[in-house]
Amino acid sequence: MTQLESPNPGQSPARSPLQSIADAVARHYKDQFGRGPHRCRAHFAGRDSVLVVLEGTMSPAERRLAELGEIDRVRGARAALQSAVQDDLLDAVRAVAGRGVEFAVPGMDLVRDVATELFVLTPVEGVERD
Repeated sequence: MTQLESPNPGQSPARSPLQSIADAVARHYKDQFGRGPHRCRAHFAGRDSVLVVLEGTMSPAERRLAELGEIDRVRGARAALQSAVQDDLLDAVRAVAGRGVEFAVPGMDLVRDVATELFVLTPVEGVERD
């Protein structure tokens, strides 16, 4: 069963659909937050979900604030920024996944500088959800 469609049907993709999603999310972080991740991986989390794990996305200023104990301020600022550009991120994932995205759930561990994005995809027609 194909869980994700190739963005160019009939052509052999240069990268896997999962890697294409990871690349799109990493590009989004770099474009919107000024810093791309050091490492970014995407994993299936069921038939209709993709989890992207990004390491090293915090800016030097965010890291310094976190070191000073201002985790809540960094978390609030990052959450506001993510909310402001959420539609752009969903569009980027839709474009490379070849499926709709119903919603996304961001997460972050500011102590370890790890961010996550869980994307719940539109179910494939005729296939029941897990």
